[in-house]
Amino acid sequence: MTVTLPDVELRPRSMVELRSVAGDMTVHWAERTIELVAMPYDQDAAVVVHGRAVVESCAPFAFDGLERRANRVKVNRDHDYQRTVGRATAFYPERPEGLVARLRIAPKLALGDETLALAADGALEASVGFAVMPGGERWLEGRSRRRLERLFLDHIALVPEGAYDAQVLDVRAASPPVGERPLTPNLDGVLAWFRR
Repeated sequence: MTVTLPDVELRPRSMVELRSVAGDMTVHWAERTIELVAMPYDQDAAVVVHGRAVVESCAPFAFDGLERRANRVKVNRDHDYQRTVGRATAFYPERPEGLVARLRIAPKLALGDETLALAADGALEASVGFAVMPGGERWLEGRSRRRLERLFLDHIALVPEGAYDAQVLDVRAASPPVGERPLTPNLDGVLAWFRR
C-alpha cells in the first residue's frame, strides 16, 4: 500500500534567524493593511552567522511557494511571539525588489493601533524570522559570503531598526518594552567592522 502525503511545506529544524529591512511606511487606516518589502533580493547586508561576521544576500527564488501559505504567517512586534498584532494575507515572491508582503493588523487591539501609528510615523521597519531549508544556503569567497537560496518564513515582525536598506511599499490600515531599543552588540560590532 502506498501512502501519499499532502503537499505540505515542513518547517525546517534549523534555528530561526532574524533580518530587518529599513524603509518608510504610509498608513491608510480604513483597511488596516501594510504592504512592504519583507526581504530584499540581491542586496548585501553585514550580518553575524554562527558567531562570524559575513556578507549575506537573498536569492530572488528563496521564498518560492510561500504565497500558498500566506495566512499562516503571523505578524508581531519586536520578534516577540507574545506580541502578535496580525497576520500576512498575501506574498508576492516574484517581485524584483524582494519578497513583498501584505499584512493585516488586527482591529480592536491597542497594540495593533499603536503599531499602525508608529508605522505611519516612520518609527517601525519590517523584519523577518526565517529558517534555512536543508541545502538552502551557499557559501562563497572562503565562507565570507552567504547566499540564501531556500528559506522558510517563520514570521514577520515590526521593529525599530533594520539591517537591510530596502523600502517599504505601502502601509494601509481600515521582548523589549516599547520605547527601548533592543541591545544588538554583535550587529553593532559587525556594522562598525564593515564601516572601516
